[in-house]
Amino acid sequence: METVTYLCPGCGAYLRYDGGKGKWVCDYCDSEYTREELEQRGAVQEDSSYEVSPGDSGETGKLEFDYQENVSGQQAQEHLRAYHCPSCGAEIITDDVTAATFCVFCQNPTILPQKFSGKYQPSAIIPFQTDKEQAKQAFLKLCKGKKLLPSGYTSEHRLEKITGVYVPFWLFDCSADFDYHATGEIHTSWSDGNFNYTKIDLYHIHRAGVMDFEHIPLDASEKMQDDLMDALEPFDFSKAEPFDIRYLSGYLAEKYTYAPKDLYERMTNRISPGVQRQAGEGSRPYHSVHSVRCDTKFKSEKQEYLLLPVWMLMSRYKDKNYLFAMNGQTGKIVGQLPVDGGKSVKWFFIIFFISMVITGILAFLVGGVLL
Repeated sequence: METVTYLCPGCGAYLRYDGGKGKWVCDYCDSEYTREELEQRGAVQEDSSYEVSPGDSGETGKLEFDYQENVSGQQAQEHLRAYHCPSCGAEIITDDVTAATFCVFCQNPTILPQKFSGKYQPSAIIPFQTDKEQAKQAFLKLCKGKKLLPSGYTSEHRLEKITGVYVPFWLFDCSADFDYHATGEIHTSWSDGNFNYTKIDLYHIHRAGVMDFEHIPLDASEKMQDDLMDALEPFDFSKAEPFDIRYLSGYLAEKYTYAPKDLYERMTNRISPGVQRQAGEGSRPYHSVHSVRCDTKFKSEKQEYLLLPVWMLMSRYKDKNYLFAMNGQTGKIVGQLPVDGGKSVKWFFIIFFISMVITGILAFLVGGVLL
């Protein structure tokens, strides 16, 4: 299987894309390159010529790259793939949807372009515009002041596990043909000096029309938590670039596992409240609206497949997973943090003791005043 690694034109070491600088950088000679400079100087090493057929022990005179499927009777292992790193020879274990990865031993970034070919080729990509150091600082900011975090949760070892991931998304363009019915009330009150009166006027509200929606993003990976991916929005899609596989160098990337038809219901559920809310808005000042019914027919004829940048840290504490994520374009962060049960009990007793002391002092002072 063909792989692609981008090498520094100056020293031959591997290149990675740095979102903070918007350039490809070499960590060995500190060189930096724009996309135009890479196109002029060339920085591609294609490893397809390093492929070794089973049983082939002949010398090719080049670095070998071996690919094999991990055959197992267990369902959990059926989707695993094993690769040999073309740089250090270590075995890399990944799944069949990962299209860009790196060796955990030598950090050599490796891209599998076949995973992004044919129907799996994205039409666009939003490159990272933040770097790992910014992601670290965002994680520390999220944890700051959280007294109940487990000890060592913000250690440097954990910070180093923050990883940039290009997450597959589908962008939906959708039209909503709605038919809205509701009852509106307008209250009028007055008094004749003896009695107070209230008149309630009822109105039948009926509106119909078509609303058009563009660029509704839905993550297309079964590994991602949908609510957290939604919380990372918005992304600025005006800064999307035509898909260029070089942006994947130094990051993880996955192809989609959900097709548009798999996300259609989620898409309609997401925009339905907005359709109903927008349809219910009017210039007439109703005091209350009830008996709402909004029948909507959705139609989506255009879906665009693209990759969006996310910094992620998955941690596990007492058999539960906690995810930190940062929008790799805007820096917006979302996250779930664990709570140390022992610290919770400790702080409860501290607060309880302080409260009892304050209560006792106040009681003593009040008693002294009364005497």
